[in-house]
Amino acid sequence: METSLPLAQKLYFLAIRPEKGGISPHCYSALDYIVLGALFMELYVQKKIRFENKRIVVLDTKTENELHRFLLLRMSETKSPRKISRWINKFYFSLKYIRGEVQKGLLDQRLIRMEDKHFLFFKWKKPFVLNSQELRSLETEIRNLIIKGTREEEQLILLSFLVPGGLLYRLYSENSKRREAKKRLKMLMVGNPVSSAVQDAISAAQAVAASAAAASAVAGSTS
Repeated sequence: METSLPLAQKLYFLAIRPEKGGISPHCYSALDYIVLGALFMELYVQKKIRFENKRIVVLDTKTENELHRFLLLRMSETKSPRKISRWINKFYFSLKYIRGEVQKGLLDQRLIRMEDKHFLFFKWKKPFVLNSQELRSLETEIRNLIIKGTREEEQLILLSFLVPGGLLYRLYSENSKRREAKKRLKMLMVGNPVSSAVQDAISAAQAVAASAAAASAVAGSTS
């Protein structure tokens, strides 16, 4: 049975370490951008936006979802549609708020809890999994999609975020299994039924996520 969570919440939930809590180190640097890209996909699926020439066109700003409304109203303020990559960069200063709203959605469903942490002058909130059964169900769902394949657009969108988000490390502990999963995902994306407009949006989100991960790796190696 498919886990009934919005795409952005699924990806964030999956990134949390089941036992230790906190975001997996393989996902940490790219997760905010992956979540933002996933939110764009949610708006596309709900026909609130469309993708045209690698740009986001707002179709409807009416929604009961506070986070969706925030994104839609910001994007509707421009005189002409902007490129997807530009919007991803434009929302950089809103990533903390966006992350908090995604966390709130998981908190409201009692899937996670947040614990206050501090070290010296630094303070942050660390997520912990409350509903391990739901997380295992999500992991199983995604592994099955990788193994069996799919031609459903929404499922392909979900799968497209796994590699750039570092989420395969959460699904497979062995290198050989991760390599095989990555190979299967690549095959799934070749000749899939996702429209070229949606593929442009996915590619933009993936590119920004990969850049964030690379920048984080460089910073870590020079520190």
